[in-house]
Amino acid sequence: MELNGPDLKWPAVLVTGVVVALLLAYGVHRWMARRSARASAAVANSTALTELPEYRRALKLHRIRTAVLALSAVLLGGAALVGAARPLDTTIDKPQTRSRDIMLCLDISGSMAAYDATLVSTFRTLVKSFQGERIGLVIFNSSAATVFPLTDDYDFINDELDTASSALSGDPQSESFFAGTFNGRGTSLIGDGLATCASSFDKVDTQRARSVVFATDNHLAGRPIVDVEQAAELAKAKGVRVYGLNPEQDGPDEEAVQMRELVTGTGGQYYAMTDQAAIRGIVDSVQAQETTLIDGAARSLHSDNPNLPIALAGVGLLGVIGASRRWAW
Repeated sequence: MELNGPDLKWPAVLVTGVVVALLLAYGVHRWMARRSARASAAVANSTALTELPEYRRALKLHRIRTAVLALSAVLLGGAALVGAARPLDTTIDKPQTRSRDIMLCLDISGSMAAYDATLVSTFRTLVKSFQGERIGLVIFNSSAATVFPLTDDYDFINDELDTASSALSGDPQSESFFAGTFNGRGTSLIGDGLATCASSFDKVDTQRARSVVFATDNHLAGRPIVDVEQAAELAKAKGVRVYGLNPEQDGPDEEAVQMRELVTGTGGQYYAMTDQAAIRGIVDSVQAQETTLIDGAARSLHSDNPNLPIALAGVGLLGVIGASRRWAW
């Protein structure tokens, strides 16, 4: 972030004010000159008066007071014009983002109902550990739906995760959260969910590190379009590392073993949700991937800064008040 210096929101106000002030000053000068010419009259034997020390001192004080009054009026008027033009401090912000993309992929089928709210809380903890990475969220059951695409707007991400938490906790006002996840036949079509997540990254940007945090119990209950083995191969082909997060205990059951083999085959890691080191392990693994800082589009940030015009107007006002009073000597 760099300071670009002071600026004016409405510079036309200042220009117009200066032009009007100059025209008024010229008009007043012409009017006073004509009035002085008509009112002037020769006074005989006035030299004796004008040579008096008291007269000279009074004339000098009058000229000083007139000059102070004029300068103070100009200062007050000028400061008022600058204030009316809205002085601003302009700062150029050049945001930087890290070249990592992370898709949060959540199975919301019936077998996951008891764990989903806790998994969303886990996702929130993961998000807090990142800064500058782009995050997205996909949920799936009989079909997959994108809750929000990749973004680095963390306020928005947290708001969406709050909505997800409410919906998965049974809030009837958040039922729209599940829209688009019941368009297929069967439930818990895990391969379709993983394939959707792996395909959610930018097609043209191959320089960004890509990761999927895949939360599922791997209990298939239907016939997917893409089976989970094919989805894992798709992720691997796209350079996507899958980090599996299983809410059930890590044991010898076939689904857990299969899930471990699939995610480690993409270069990722497998964790049980009960593993206290799961969050730290996922964060460390993602952050260990090589990345570079990417400059975002520069943007101008403006903030009002009326301090100087107010101070100058105050000085000018004091000068006008002081010069307008009759000085006693």
